[in-house]
Amino acid sequence: MLEAYREVVDPRAARGLRHPLPAVLTLMTVAMLSGARSLYAIAQWGRLQEPAVVAALGFTRMTTPAVSTLHLVSRRIDPAVLEAVLARWAQGVSTPVGGIALDGKALRGSHAKGAPPSGWIDAVAAYAHEAGHVLAQVGGQRRETGSRTDGRARIAGGAAAGGRGGHR
Repeated sequence: MLEAYREVVDPRAARGLRHPLPAVLTLMTVAMLSGARSLYAIAQWGRLQEPAVVAALGFTRMTTPAVSTLHLVSRRIDPAVLEAVLARWAQGVSTPVGGIALDGKALRGSHAKGAPPSGWIDAVAAYAHEAGHVLAQVGGQRRETGSRTDGRARIAGGAAAGGRGGHR
């Protein structure tokens, strides 16, 4: 995963950087997989790690980033680039042999409080049964009535493509 994160362009200014971006992203990922649910919890998780773990995460110093650094990175990173890098990494670590399920949802009535019910939230995910993880997920943003795009086509053209059979 650390190697995959090297593809992500660092949005921070080059001057004064203490921590490499791939190490920061790896820390955030591993801490979240370990149960951290906030930037404070991620920073605390990093601070509690042994020096060998800190080095394995890719840090060049024996300290991990503060909450402010995690906040800066999470605000400035391009989510589309990050998702694409993670999708390529997930495909490289496991090759699903079995089927891939596509699960789509159009969540009508999921409008903001007080807003008119004119749209819905559209989400589609591709799940690899044998690998046991989501290969790609598209959506989660508000779609106005009449402007719905088919997320299945976007997934099929991206991370879940490869000629394998899937279910709608």
